[in-house]
Amino acid sequence: MKIIIVGGTGLLGHEAANVALERGHEVTSLAIPDVPMDGWYPEQIKTLEGDVFELSQAELARIFKGYDAMIYAVGPDDRITPAEPAYEFFKLRLVDHAAKVFRAARDAGIKKASLCSSYFLYFDRKFPEKKLAEIHPYIRVRKEQAELILKEAAEERDGLPKLDVCVMELPYIFGTCPHRQPLWRAVFLDNFVNGKKTIMFPKGGSVMTTTRHVGEALVGAIEYGKGGKSYAIGDENHDFNWMLDRMLIGIQGEPRKIWNPPRRLCAMGANMMAKQDRKKGLYHGLDYKHVMLDIQTDYFYYPEEEIAATYDELHIGRGGVEEAIIETGKACYAPGEFH
Repeated sequence: MKIIIVGGTGLLGHEAANVALERGHEVTSLAIPDVPMDGWYPEQIKTLEGDVFELSQAELARIFKGYDAMIYAVGPDDRITPAEPAYEFFKLRLVDHAAKVFRAARDAGIKKASLCSSYFLYFDRKFPEKKLAEIHPYIRVRKEQAELILKEAAEERDGLPKLDVCVMELPYIFGTCPHRQPLWRAVFLDNFVNGKKTIMFPKGGSVMTTTRHVGEALVGAIEYGKGGKSYAIGDENHDFNWMLDRMLIGIQGEPRKIWNPPRRLCAMGANMMAKQDRKKGLYHGLDYKHVMLDIQTDYFYYPEEEIAATYDELHIGRGGVEEAIIETGKACYAPGEFH
């Protein structure tokens, strides 16, 4: 197949590009020129420069003409703290512009596509009592994104064949990409770990995966996935203490003491952080107080039988999460930057 990867030089897009190339596909990347490409990006992959947030639907359709499939791997995630109201910020980028790209893909005759989304959609369905999409702007936007893109991809329009879209519900992801510092440093390690002899972090856990397996999932969805279906992507379930220990091993060779405060104390501290950020004109896609009450102090795990079924269907490998966390921690700091 001829596959175009929107965001093909990013953390997830470049893994998908490598997997697609290994599996014999003809691969093109469409991405902004924000990192040097020499010496690390495969020469067999055609690279196009362009910003999908700036290009029109017609311009994108011309670029997409002749491709069989598209992988969409761009857009801010919940760790970004914008300097404008969160719902409007995320909706513009994750709904309005993403829908434009998928409309252009259908205009160009692309038949299959995979979309990077969030595992919060899975847990919004699983735990309706938490009202995740109602409380958190980012989760609400991710829900609107998936619903709109799946609806438009399947409905009758100008005699065009439908576009089979698979939604990838992605969890905590670990791995590295050349010339890109892991986001884990700025939004997590610098706030909760660096400079602290004892780490205070909630007692909870999450399903986790590697960038490699996300790449395999994105390509596997193109090859084997069913259009209109959402896939919960995740390798292993681990608590946050286990994760922090591995990150610290990567950074400094050994873990530190971790204290898990009570849920209510976590919520109070998070609420204070949110108020301080709001005074600076910064807005969170996740309501920090409810993050601590309903998410970080819970265990957002996938059932093993669901993981196995999804990975079998999409032909995704298993293992390597521990090594990926250690490698991610190592890539976050230069010598002397971590204390």
